[in-house]
Amino acid sequence: MDESEKTASSPFQESPAQSRTILARIDARLKMICAVVWAFLVSALHDQGGTFLALSLAVLLIALARWPARNLINRLVTVNLFFLFMWLMLPFSFSTPGQVITTLGPLKVTKEGLELASVLTLKGNAIVLAVLALLGTSPLYVLAAAGRKLKFPEKLVSIFLLTVRYYQVIFKEYQRLRKAMRARGFKLGLSKNSVRGAANLIGSLLVRSFDRAERVHRAMICRGYRGVIWVKSDFKLKSIDYFFALAMLSAYLLVGVYEWKL
Repeated sequence: MDESEKTASSPFQESPAQSRTILARIDARLKMICAVVWAFLVSALHDQGGTFLALSLAVLLIALARWPARNLINRLVTVNLFFLFMWLMLPFSFSTPGQVITTLGPLKVTKEGLELASVLTLKGNAIVLAVLALLGTSPLYVLAAAGRKLKFPEKLVSIFLLTVRYYQVIFKEYQRLRKAMRARGFKLGLSKNSVRGAANLIGSLLVRSFDRAERVHRAMICRGYRGVIWVKSDFKLKSIDYFFALAMLSAYLLVGVYEWKL
């Protein structure tokens, strides 16, 4: 197995270190609720101080989750590429009205644009870090069962479980097709033949995925599938869950008071 195959399943697996953390012992239902409340709270912030405090608390959560550094950096780089585009546009978008700090040729850099870009960046990273820390420390089948307990739509739960199950299958099929193309001298580029080859690869992968989905669906029906994928869901709140809920409530209040009462 080559290195790419080893890492194929990484987006849907928790590390051994994560499974031994304090957050891994918290009820998955509670963590899902806390993640949603945190996302709504942080998205409502407007002050740089409040967003920086939220980011600091999110960093504390990710430290408790003991996320692998390389995996975490890769995810943050992907997220912050989006914010990079905002930094290239927002500082120049408040010239009228706005307090101009400096000029770059015909463009005017404004204080309001810089503040908005920084607040959005802080909020986005605070939400991503907290959600990763809360939801990334529970196995995905446990999250699916928790979603069912929280009355998520059954189709959504089933799609989630099937995506987790067959991600590796489709990814390995993609790797096999890529190896076959490389063996025939294919090189990815901007030429007409390269674009045609990439289009054929995507089309073949879609067709094979559809065929496999049909076979899997028929097999599931033969085994009694009636629209529900059953997973273990014997949830029970423990003392540590109540302490965690109290700690998260304190964090919400701290951020809220700092933002709106400072």
